[in-house]
Amino acid sequence: MAIYMSQNTYFSLGGYDLSDHVQSLSLTINYDPVEITALSDTAHKYAKGLASHSIQATLYLDQAVIGAGAVRAVLDSLRGTSAAFIIAPAGGTFSATNPKYTGSVFVNGYTPVSGSTGEAATVDLSLDVTTDITIAYA
Repeated sequence: MAIYMSQNTYFSLGGYDLSDHVQSLSLTINYDPVEITALSDTAHKYAKGLASHSIQATLYLDQAVIGAGAVRAVLDSLRGTSAAFIIAPAGGTFSATNPKYTGSVFVNGYTPVSGSTGEAATVDLSLDVTTDITIAYA
């Protein structure tokens, strides 16, 4: 069984590579269940409904002007808009063993500054995906 450590996640938002600022990242793929149970069925049956995907992340805060890795400036420029994203679990080289997840998110929820004395400042993201997820293996 091949196991990898989650230490090299690739994350791009709005065309900006924020990978080197990722502390934690999760992509949840979820579909609303549509019940299609008939009277003669002995268990519930469901069909795939609307996509309801989300991204949760914590990034280290960077106050640099907009550009690659400028976390605060990128988020501030994208707030209230839709932006493309790319996520790959094991770095930016996409392959059969490192799929690329893409789509679009509505940049609607982020905490611009979070942290305590003696800790690195972070930004917490909670983004709603506005498209279905595309998975590419090369």
